[in-house]
Amino acid sequence: MKLLGNLLCCLSALGLLTGCGGGAKIPKDRPVPTKVSGIVTLDGVPVEGATVTLHPTAKGYGAFGISDSSGKFALGTFGKGDGAVPGDYKISVKKLEVVAGGAQPGQDDPGYDPNPKAVVPKHLLPETYADFTKSGLSTKVGTEAMSDLKIELKK
Repeated sequence: MKLLGNLLCCLSALGLLTGCGGGAKIPKDRPVPTKVSGIVTLDGVPVEGATVTLHPTAKGYGAFGISDSSGKFALGTFGKGDGAVPGDYKISVKKLEVVAGGAQPGQDDPGYDPNPKAVVPKHLLPETYADFTKSGLSTKVGTEAMSDLKIELKK
């Protein structure tokens, strides 16, 4: 549950940083992303719902995307699907099980648990790929669009 809470907190912060597009001015010195898309597979089978993240090897901007039912993804840095800034990257890929949950009943409710157990989502892909320092995956993004980034995971 703590992991899920941290993830939601990070996504909320990202939303605040990126804004809603309501007339925000784009800085003139912001790098221009290159369109990057591809497919993620596990033992040759397309993976749906995997989060593919590019982590820059030097100071820079990361990019991420989520694979669809055919394993295809498009990366975004500043907005959904806008691409990745040219540079060298290490890659992480993760997919976590969806954890059912909801609001804890009030203290007056007989179903209230004063010591709820933390629910840790289970990795649905080999955990090594979730850590870009251990995944063994990398890529280089240039200035020309890349539509064939193949991320082939093995059990």
